[in-house]
Parts: sequence; structure tokens; C-alpha cells
Amino acid sequence: MRPSIAASAVPPLHRPWDPDDSPDFHASRLLLLLAECGSQPGPHIAGRTKLAKLDFFLRYPAFLERAHEALADAIQDDAAFRASMPEEVEAPMIRYRFGPWDPRYRQFLAFLAARDLITITTSHKPERVRLTARGKKTAATLAAMEQFRPIVARCHAMRGNLAEWSGTDLKNLVYQLFPEEVADLAYHQEIRP
Repeated sequence: MRPSIAASAVPPLHRPWDPDDSPDFHASRLLLLLAECGSQPGPHIAGRTKLAKLDFFLRYPAFLERAHEALADAIQDDAAFRASMPEEVEAPMIRYRFGPWDPRYRQFLAFLAARDLITITTSHKPERVRLTARGKKTAATLAAMEQFRPIVARCHAMRGNLAEWSGTDLKNLVYQLFPEEVADLAYHQEIRP
């Protein structure tokens, strides 16, 4: 009798689920980022550098808190983000040419585009990643779910401050605020808070 293929595909019971292994989780986070921090009309985010840097602050709550502390003059005290679990990193990124990066961004964006949740417009420089009507509806559904409240809260904390910056300005801020954790790392090294 041939062994079942499904038996080899199911992870062992002792191995916890890791959200970093799930394209669905990454796609959901990016949909929320676009919906909550994107510019109008759209919403959209202009450029993958900006997308990656906003995603960096979304993935690393401790770094978002430190950025808000550094920008205290520009951020009202009640709007400043405070990390409830600063050590939390849902999905680590690596150091790459322009700072924090995830080499799977093409995969995640293709995943979203194939499901008609986003469009990618390359006629503008930088390119624009924009939510479709279906993407807006899906993002609204996700935002209402209890599981995504921490991500939505971090997105809301970036509105009116980091979300308004250009990708280059965000990259420069990351290098300035996190020299040991990001700027001084060798390429392809995992970023840790």
C-alpha cells in the first residue's frame, strides 16, 4: 500500500504554526497596510521602497515605538505608538540594498494581484500598488477581525506621520534610528530588535 501524500504534508503536532510561512498572512497584512496607510486616490502606496519600509514598522512594533519617540515633536502624545510586546516580530525581514526587505514581496504582490485585490501600475515612477474594489472590501473584512487588531492599531499609528513620508525618507530614518540593528548589518542578515 502506498503512503498517503497528505500524511507527509501535515506538520507534526509538536510544531507550532508560524505566520511567516503563510502567504495568506503576508497578503492580509499588506492589504491592511494599503487600506489603512495608503494615499488617495486608491488607496495606493507609491513604490516598493515605501511599501517595504512601512511594512518594516508594521512587522517590528518595537521599532515603530522608537520611531515615534524620535519624532515626538511631530506626533501628538496620545497618537504615539506604545508596543505591548516589544519583542514581538511576526515575520522577520533581512537587510538588503535599501534597508529592510523581504525577498518574497514579488510573490506576495503576485498573490494579491492574481486574486484581483490589488493592481500594480508601472506607468508612474515609482510604481503604484493600489487596492481594487474587491481589495478594499477584503481589507475592511480583515480590519474588523479580532486577530488583526494589533496590525490595524500599528497601521493607525503610522497615519499622519510615517505613512506620509516618501520611501527614501523612510529609508533614511531607518538608517538613522537603527544603525546597529539595520544599517551596520551585512546584506541578507535577519533584522532583530
